[in-house]
Amino acid sequence: MSEGNVRRRATRAARAPLSRAEVVEVALRYVDEHGLDALTMRALATQMGVYPTALYWHMGDKAQLVAAVSAKVLEDIVLPSGHDMRWDDWLSTVALSCRDAMRRHPNLAPVIGSQLAVTTTALPLVERVIDVLERAGFTGQTLIEVYNTVIGFVLGWVTLELSQGPAEGNDEWQQEYEAQLRSANPTAYPALTRNLDLLANNAFLVRWDSGRDRPMDLSFETALDVLIRGLRAKRE
Repeated sequence: MSEGNVRRRATRAARAPLSRAEVVEVALRYVDEHGLDALTMRALATQMGVYPTALYWHMGDKAQLVAAVSAKVLEDIVLPSGHDMRWDDWLSTVALSCRDAMRRHPNLAPVIGSQLAVTTTALPLVERVIDVLERAGFTGQTLIEVYNTVIGFVLGWVTLELSQGPAEGNDEWQQEYEAQLRSANPTAYPALTRNLDLLANNAFLVRWDSGRDRPMDLSFETALDVLIRGLRAKRE
């Protein structure tokens, strides 16, 4: 038996019984530190001093583990009481809280915004949002449309904000992209070139820094304001 296996068995024997919650918590920290691509059942097992089979028993496969970890991000959001605030103020507060939570765990943003949920740990958020929208007067098909608009806006917007550049390579692509952008033909792109100094690296599709390093706070607040105003008009 290898020395590593001996140490791992000794560590496992000395620790408390493994739990699903512990696996999710350690996996979340692992992804925060090493990135989502580095997360494997074997790597996490080594980190925790257990055999990979123990993780499979608690979590299923890696896809289920990633889903549980991403759901943990939303599960940890502290939701304000829906009865102490106006419905629109509540939605604004929760939207900002969701963005803050995703910004604390940016490596999981692509999963949170693009993967179908396979666990029910996000149901408290779903329940509270639906309850607030119902009490605001949204019912039937309109309730579905408004709910999807709210959740889609928050998760989709922040996922795009926190998107990263190419996984491989160095930062030369940023310099090359900026150079290409600034050499754009003003005849073909007159509006873009007129506003390029304002837009460059500050707007979607014409930026080279991720929102992880260059937050788009004012843009998010503007988008949220437009969303809330639109929901008020829809309600009326």
